[in-house]
Amino acid sequence: MNDLQIAVVTDGLWRKSVSVIRALGKGKIKVVVLGDSWATAGFWSRFVARRLKAPVAAEDAAAFGQALRRAADLHPEPRVLYPMEEASLQYVSDHREELAQLQYRFLLPAPDALAVARDKGRTIAFAQERGIPAPRTFSPASFEDFQKAIAHFEPGHFVCKPTHGTGSAGVRYGDFKDAEEAAEYWKTHSPLVVQERIPAEGRAVGVSLLFDDSGSCVASFVHERIQQYPNSGGPSTDRVSITDDVLRTHSIRLLESLNWRGIAMVEWKLHPVTGRPALMEINPRFWGSLELAIRSGVNFPLMYHQICEGRSVEPVHSYKTGVRCRWLIPGDILRYMTAPAREPLLQFLRGLPGQAEEFDLKDLRGSVAVFVCTFLSALQPKYWRYLRRR
Repeated sequence: MNDLQIAVVTDGLWRKSVSVIRALGKGKIKVVVLGDSWATAGFWSRFVARRLKAPVAAEDAAAFGQALRRAADLHPEPRVLYPMEEASLQYVSDHREELAQLQYRFLLPAPDALAVARDKGRTIAFAQERGIPAPRTFSPASFEDFQKAIAHFEPGHFVCKPTHGTGSAGVRYGDFKDAEEAAEYWKTHSPLVVQERIPAEGRAVGVSLLFDDSGSCVASFVHERIQQYPNSGGPSTDRVSITDDVLRTHSIRLLESLNWRGIAMVEWKLHPVTGRPALMEINPRFWGSLELAIRSGVNFPLMYHQICEGRSVEPVHSYKTGVRCRWLIPGDILRYMTAPAREPLLQFLRGLPGQAEEFDLKDLRGSVAVFVCTFLSALQPKYWRYLRRR
């Protein structure tokens, strides 16, 4: 058995990368972090052993691959790879044989399963074929089909989403004022899906899962979204750990049908009147609310590492419920500032800083870095799209 005590974490800018770094570092894993600037928050955690500047795969895939080869030269022993964003995940999937020869270890679904998960239209079609509840969804192939799909719904009762992508970027709720506006949206964001909109009052629930290399689900965790930014729909900024055996069962069955390997979060929305669940999407990467799972007792990054080492892991399906964790900087602050009806300031501040996912008493240097690096990133126009709101 190889002793893979080195982890290479890509896309170190993002907060979920910081959660992975801390979880591994506390588990005595030597962590190497890749980031595209010195404003990369993950660089400054006390648990980082080496920092490597590297372009992100979304901007320069070839240079990203060169950085992975450079990391392999610096650490010739076997190491576990954590691709944190969609483009880096796709790069690893496309180059899995080459990276394996470089002694990288990772746990990914087969390319065809990953392709289904990354495409929202294909995800819904796959689920519906297996009797898994999902909203009525259309995948238009042309602008004319797009107009026909919209016509199936009353104004305000549909949502348009790019087939690929994360967060709220490109998501459009409701209606278009005219055909010209619809055409501009199609030109900018296609390919996309048009989907029945579950009322905003419905509960949003995420089921996080880890499948080992034999296809067995060895870890599960369920959380409910409390707040989000943008307020109309976007990444969660405040969440709480819960249990939901029905959605957990649906989620496991869905991923088992895909013969899944590795991690994923299955996202659901519950109708506020009927309580009927509807599948939203599969997130095949480490998710933004990862810190909540770790604080609740499900250490997905460390279990992932142990499986890649070839170890057998004890399944984890029970955890602390009622735990809250907030993406404070800048997510929940922006949510509070732009909310149609704000809660009292003292209520907003309750539970801080302990509930803030950025704050960690065992990594105070990293906690300060998250605040500083977020501010520095906010000065760069290329990140402004992550702050857009309706």
